[in-house]
Amino acid sequence: MTRKSRRCWSKSIGEPGHRVRLYEARPGGSIMRSVFNNGKEDRKSLGHRDKEKAIRQGYELLQALLANEHALDEESLTLGMVAELYKQSPAFATKKLRTQKADTRALERIVTFLGRSRNVETLSESDVQRFIFARRQGDGSLPRVTPGKGVRDRAIESDLVVLLTALNWATRERTKEGRRLLKENPLHGVRLPREKNPKRPVMSHDVYLRLLEVADQVHPLLKLALIVAEGTGRRISAWCNLWWDDVDFQNGTIRWRAETDKTGHEQTVPMTDPVKDALAAARRAQGTIGNTPVFRAPKDPQRPSSRHLFDTWLRKAYEVTELPRERWVMWHSIRRKWATERKGYPVRDVMEAGGWKNEETLLRSYQQPDAETVRQVVLHPTQRIVSR
Repeated sequence: MTRKSRRCWSKSIGEPGHRVRLYEARPGGSIMRSVFNNGKEDRKSLGHRDKEKAIRQGYELLQALLANEHALDEESLTLGMVAELYKQSPAFATKKLRTQKADTRALERIVTFLGRSRNVETLSESDVQRFIFARRQGDGSLPRVTPGKGVRDRAIESDLVVLLTALNWATRERTKEGRRLLKENPLHGVRLPREKNPKRPVMSHDVYLRLLEVADQVHPLLKLALIVAEGTGRRISAWCNLWWDDVDFQNGTIRWRAETDKTGHEQTVPMTDPVKDALAAARRAQGTIGNTPVFRAPKDPQRPSSRHLFDTWLRKAYEVTELPRERWVMWHSIRRKWATERKGYPVRDVMEAGGWKNEETLLRSYQQPDAETVRQVVLHPTQRIVSR
């Protein structure tokens, strides 16, 4: 007896030109929504199978789209419109995919809280303060927020920076009629929350050596990862996407590609002898050269391993060392270790060697004070001031 094939559910809301389509991509699967905006289709999964809820969301979206169109005709902007137009802009498209996803989540939280149909020009510092309070309290009505679970000021600041970026973009963008989308940023000059006691742990060298000793017990690639991370000071997104084409053994250099660098900056930098020896041994063991990843994924040798896998391996290494859990610090602490151990060099040269583009970021977030350097500053002044 053959089973009857189920038809996929679908429903359209609105009229031609202003229509939202809701449908199942497959029978019983999550409901999708599709809407045309400026001649382009925007599809998105609603993340659930509740048809009544999907219809309510469809009507809410349709109402927001109509409000946005009326707002543009009236030379005013809604917050929902700014967010959508910004996400369709070239400025947003040039960001890395991971950054786009994070910015989209941040905008969704703020737009949901303040209201999609809210006139942007009416935003004020009080709205920012209300959002800060809601995030600190863990307002469960916000997307991707665990009810009752607050966050630190750094996370709140990141959300608000995305909003300010979108508003600043709107002040520079023009409509087809030549009008600016937004005459001025209504939140210009508003102070954002700053983390008073930021957590920026630095991995000590003795902990690094202990992890190095047990790395082979976890996975052969972990030891290589530790040596490369500690010897280059690069972000995990850069070194875990390293390819053999990037390693020049003859000249003793590594090319760091722009597409895998957070700042989009391509560089060729010398490598230390330990890094060179470890990479040479890995290449001999792998028997591969050319356009292949250095850190090959266990299930697909043609793709690099994910950063999440390296996180898992590092946690296992900590467990083997039996270090107290409060002493566990992850990969970014190695980058801070690299920067802090090079405080004696000119800041500009450290920036170039480690891949920083902003001097303030290096000094504030990476080069940390240490007891020995503080002791030297106190006990050994570099000069004495005498009267002439």
